[in-house]
Amino acid sequence: MSQNGAFSIDQLMELAGLSVSCAIAKVYPVRSHPRVVVCCGPGNNGGDGLVAARHLFHFGYSPSIFYPKRSGRDLYQRLVTQCDNLKIPSITDLKQQLEQTDLIVDAIFGFSFSGKVRAPFDDVIQ
Repeated sequence: MSQNGAFSIDQLMELAGLSVSCAIAKVYPVRSHPRVVVCCGPGNNGGDGLVAARHLFHFGYSPSIFYPKRSGRDLYQRLVTQCDNLKIPSITDLKQQLEQTDLIVDAIFGFSFSGKVRAPFDDVIQ
């Protein structure tokens, strides 16, 4: 048996992204917090964020996605395509967008991150 209980990475990302979206919907109703910025890093946590953005869209929110750095991996690119197909906007000016949002989802780094935070992530985190 694998360490992750025989779940594929795709399945784990779907479960994580859906869980985040459900938690947001429970605590921050769409009628009072419709605008959500999802900051997606290039790793699996960023993939979780892309899934969350897709589910938030289907829950009636208006998500947008900020990519400090994109991944070229196939799984990540498929998740980006799914968000693009829904016309979820990707933003380039995070500071401006933050003035016009109700919630921020941090999907930049996962639990296994270690080491020093380097560019472009250092500016984003600030």
